[in-house]
Amino acid sequence: MKTSTDKHWNERAQSVERDIEVNLMDIFQRNLEYDEVCRHLAPGMKVLEVGCGNGYSTERFRQIVGWVDAFDYAENMIERARTRIGELNNRFIHDDVLAPKKLSGTYDAVICVRVLINLRDLAAQRLALRNLQDFVNPGGLLILAEGFVEGFTELNALRAKVGLPKLQPAPINVYSRQPDVLGAIRPADFELVAEFHLGMYDYLTRIVYPLIAGPENVRHNTVFSERSEALARGWNPDSMRELSRLRGFVYRKRS
Repeated sequence: MKTSTDKHWNERAQSVERDIEVNLMDIFQRNLEYDEVCRHLAPGMKVLEVGCGNGYSTERFRQIVGWVDAFDYAENMIERARTRIGELNNRFIHDDVLAPKKLSGTYDAVICVRVLINLRDLAAQRLALRNLQDFVNPGGLLILAEGFVEGFTELNALRAKVGLPKLQPAPINVYSRQPDVLGAIRPADFELVAEFHLGMYDYLTRIVYPLIAGPENVRHNTVFSERSEALARGWNPDSMRELSRLRGFVYRKRS
């Protein structure tokens, strides 16, 4: 049965005109996310992309690797992806991360970016992670970039100190604690080899920008956001990590 979140993404595939904004309104945040993911991709890789949406990310990934199987639970997203970018060294699949039926075999990299937050609860998030681990080749990568409660908590604590209202997560999203989600990854099978975060970007766009513009005047994709992206790409110290709403983890499957 489709949840309200599932229906949201199916409707968004038909209602948002600009392809660049379908999967995430903040296009500069998305650029930073993809930069981090792409650092771990290489020519010749066979990749599984989870929650591909309208294929905007697939188009970027397939330029780097040998093959991409990209799937999503929103059938309208898959149809838009096939229509918009087509299938070259990639294939679009309608499937469910909680009960995959059309996927088989293993991959050099499995990419999961902001997918788990769209599932109904922590139990579903952990089930999805358990399923995805089985699709990774020995020696292959599980690249996970997700939102967690901790980033919102730290940002809101700082916002309160400077008189800003709390950030409210989107009602369709479920944010869990980082240890509760990542605890589903089998330590006997996977080792953590890299981490990334967007702390500087979140600090600039979620603290500095609303202080300057006023919280009532905050907008997506402003010149300030664009320049914040450039600064965050140039300098994103680990001291900012706790302010990041999104945290990235790269696991290698033990041979």
